[in-house]
Formats: sequence, structure tokens, C-alpha cells
Amino acid sequence: MIDALSLLISHAVIMLTAWRLLSRPDLDRDPAPEEPGADA
Repeated sequence: MIDALSLLISHAVIMLTAWRLLSRPDLDRDPAPEEPGADA
């Protein structure tokens, strides 16, 4: 029983984390490209 409960809790936390990461709005946006001479 303890083994099944620990597996359920750990997998639930992993699924919750993955769901929250995948639902971020900035996941599909690329940052703006830097200017080639900006660091000079």
C-alpha cells in the first residue's frame, strides 16, 4: 500500500509540474534577436 501511494504521489507531482510548464504562455515565443554590433 505504501509503495503504491508513494508512486501515485510522485507521479502526480510530475504530471502537475509538466502541465504547469506546458501551459506557460511564453513557451511558444522566441526572444527577439540581438543586434550584431550591440556588444561592441
